[in-house]
Amino acid sequence: MMFSTPRYLLMMFATLFSHYALADDKLEIEDAWIAEAPPVSKVMAAYLEIENETRQDRQAIRISCDGFERAEFHRTIDRDGMASMEHQKSLQIPAGSELELKPGGYHIMLFNPARRMPAGDKTGCSMEFDDGTTIRFEPEVRKAAAAEDHSHHDHH
Repeated sequence: MMFSTPRYLLMMFATLFSHYALADDKLEIEDAWIAEAPPVSKVMAAYLEIENETRQDRQAIRISCDGFERAEFHRTIDRDGMASMEHQKSLQIPAGSELELKPGGYHIMLFNPARRMPAGDKTGCSMEFDDGTTIRFEPEVRKAAAAEDHSHHDHH
């Protein structure tokens, strides 16, 4: 089959454009880590960055991590100088932006670990979004001093 030059160029342009448009239309989780806790601790906290490169607002609606009884989204709230945690049913990530889960803000609480998790260990987690997307990632347990060095970026 033979294509006329303008039609062929138009098809090539449309193909290239759709590839680039789709390449930027995604959710990503980066720099996922878990704060090391004392061996007897029944609770650990995980932190990460969620990048929403789509054109739609997204909500993270569910989180689970291997080796933990359950995982929940939480937010640290400061009320009159007292910090408290509030359970969050979901996390809103506006279109074209990112949400950073960090100490003192949004974070993931991990309950009842099946085993002790020292620095260097990893576990598998899955985050589900309102559009049906599920992202699997592997946060690494870090000591407090290492956790503050965000030069280790894992892309998933």
